[in-house]
Amino acid sequence: MTAAVKPAGASSMAGKVQGLRITTLAGLVMLLLEYELGIWTNLYAQPPASDHGKATFAAFGGAVAHGPVGLALHALLGTLLIVTAVSVVVRAALARRAASIVIGCVALLAILAAWFSGAKFVSDGASGASFGMALATGVAILGYVIILFIAIPRSGPGTVRSRA
Repeated sequence: MTAAVKPAGASSMAGKVQGLRITTLAGLVMLLLEYELGIWTNLYAQPPASDHGKATFAAFGGAVAHGPVGLALHALLGTLLIVTAVSVVVRAALARRAASIVIGCVALLAILAAWFSGAKFVSDGASGASFGMALATGVAILGYVIILFIAIPRSGPGTVRSRA
């Protein structure tokens, strides 16, 4: 009996794709939590009045330091999402998945747009900023779902691919 031999680096690349999928799933879960926190914050929390008219980063700092707990958690999770989105792009590049890199970059830009819209919302309370956050979050969620579907380890000579 002859055992099938995997090509050199196949298990390493499969591990990189698996890392991409895990990071993307973590980002997706975080985005869903962020979305729910955003809804709660919009309905039940009041941004600090002292933050009205402040610049972007000052409004963010005020929301974290002086805002209600839900708003502070929303702002901090949004910042952590930026780090996670960068990680998704890096992992997609390491896995050499062009489509995942592009979609990951779009999701990163959407998360950045949501972050800046959130800071603007704290600063001026504009409904458009709230809508911008929701819309950008939806784009990022869609991007991460697509990455989860397309980032499947490639089968090569000597490897068995199972969909189960």
